[in-house]
Amino acid sequence: MSKIKANDFVQDSPSQIQPSANTKKPEFKISLAFNESPYPPSPKAIEAYHEAVGMLNRYPNYYSADVREVLGKKYNLNDTKIMCAAGSEQILSYIARSYIAEGDEVIHPRYGFMVYRFNIAMQGATAVAIEHDENYVIVVDNILKAVTDKTRVVFFDNPGNPTGTYVPYSEVVRLREELPDHILLVLDAAYAEFATKDDYDCGFDLVDSHENVIVTRTLSKLYGLSGLRIGWAYSTSEIINTMMHLKGGFNVSKPAQMAGAAAVLDQDYADECLKKCQDGIEYLTSELRNMGLKVTDSVCNFIMLHFENSDQMKACDAYLKENGIMVGPLGAYGMEKTLRVTVGTEEENQAFIKAMKDFMVISRG
Repeated sequence: MSKIKANDFVQDSPSQIQPSANTKKPEFKISLAFNESPYPPSPKAIEAYHEAVGMLNRYPNYYSADVREVLGKKYNLNDTKIMCAAGSEQILSYIARSYIAEGDEVIHPRYGFMVYRFNIAMQGATAVAIEHDENYVIVVDNILKAVTDKTRVVFFDNPGNPTGTYVPYSEVVRLREELPDHILLVLDAAYAEFATKDDYDCGFDLVDSHENVIVTRTLSKLYGLSGLRIGWAYSTSEIINTMMHLKGGFNVSKPAQMAGAAAVLDQDYADECLKKCQDGIEYLTSELRNMGLKVTDSVCNFIMLHFENSDQMKACDAYLKENGIMVGPLGAYGMEKTLRVTVGTEEENQAFIKAMKDFMVISRG
């Protein structure tokens, strides 16, 4: 008897082996690895979540209406052109399944969100990685130079993950204007809330002025709802309605919808969290640079920390883990000398810096 064989494109994409459910993960006192918020959600979001518990016998609103309503009002957007999903990562998969086919070429930043590569591979398309500049900023001209008659989609994370850098909006506008009209431009703005620079914009206006633009966002980061998985997108009616074919059932849970709407409405709490995160990033950057280490300027809730070589990076990672601190090595991105460090609470940041100072003393003999 022959076993069924998976689609070749799925087989060829990076694998993720399922461990045993009783596999014991190392326990860390401080986790600075996953770009999560170090702060709990808004008390109003927690209250809404608890209210939802008594309704778990009922399906949630199929269209995430309450979340879309508050997002539409907050950003002055047409809510019929907003789509919610179980994290913006799910929306990225919808985009790939809707608009990428075998033989297409898809452009993405070399140091862009890793999921782009997975989705491109699973559609049987060719991933075309473009280089950043020496400061890990995406170069628009490198994207334009990579375009061929096979290019179908451009994935563009702005701000970038794992880089923490951003591209000024004027350059994003230029990219859309100089790209061939038929190419879909995906503006992945998962960290937009942290990018408060005057020359940054996530791109909603581009959606309204062009046919082929989609902006993806999330409530996982600043709003502290990573554990509920709720992302959203804004695009043309045609693109949103196309992706609705793939949405399936009730993919955003009732607790996620109710907590998400409440979190978005509590802007005062979000502003408090933003200020603490920005202060934390400034502190981490300054302290690490004072140790003689290289840190890339970041507008996000994380930084990239660079070492002299991969051995020093691995030794530092191991030392931090021995001291109960987890950070994110970036070897999977081809960055063998770099750690990504998410901002923590003030106490967590101080503990991390103390551990780093101790490591640097040890490493220098």
